[in-house]
Amino acid sequence: MMGKYTAWKMKAAICDDTVEDAAFIEKHIKDYFMTKSIPYECNVYQSSKALWYEIEDGQAFDLLFLDIEMQELNGFELAAKIQETAPDILIIFVSAYESYVYKSFEFRPFRFIPKQQMESMITQALEAAFREIVSRTSEVYIAENQQGIEKIPFRKIVYIWREGKYLYIEKTDATRCKVRSSLKKISEKLPEDEFVWVDRGYLCNLYHVKQIKDNQMVLSTGQQLYIGERRLAQLKHQIMEYWQAGTDNGKWSTND
Repeated sequence: MMGKYTAWKMKAAICDDTVEDAAFIEKHIKDYFMTKSIPYECNVYQSSKALWYEIEDGQAFDLLFLDIEMQELNGFELAAKIQETAPDILIIFVSAYESYVYKSFEFRPFRFIPKQQMESMITQALEAAFREIVSRTSEVYIAENQQGIEKIPFRKIVYIWREGKYLYIEKTDATRCKVRSSLKKISEKLPEDEFVWVDRGYLCNLYHVKQIKDNQMVLSTGQQLYIGERRLAQLKHQIMEYWQAGTDNGKWSTND
């Protein structure tokens, strides 16, 4: 496997103010990636604010093991900030309190691991996270315009809107790509179970939907899209199905 991934390195972080728990997680990360011969680096933080400052400054991570009970910023508060700034980071909550699992659904973590079950669940979570991150590298849309071509991973597309003969692809890094096409044509190149029509002028990635409030679709970037009355009921149904699928496949459950 080393030959396949030499140009890529898994970047993980652990944020836990309990030194023993952080060391336990770090050892499992090291054992997993070294056994698989996968290049990786792992940073450990006892301070949630220290981690946040680094992410805010542009430090990139693929995967984060995040304790919920912490000083300064708790895990939920930090997750909310991360989703606004770096929504592609896979967050795995770890907590001594299993009652937090339902509250954690609001932040759409990749996994929730009770600390009492870390020994049995960490390796499976790492395996699933690695598959997810690698799969993203092949799930891309190729955008072409007068400036050239750009490869945009599906997960980095927040929504797409039309103005005249052009489409604007809004991305998670707050930039946009302009292409000359129709929404119908671009929708045929995107996974239909993730991209939905908000109305005739917008396509939205369900991965980035946090909630529907009144007639507004609230996105992970903080942006809001208006939903017409005719589409509201159907969109609510599609979003519930998407979230339920995430729960059913184990992403948001306490057990694999």
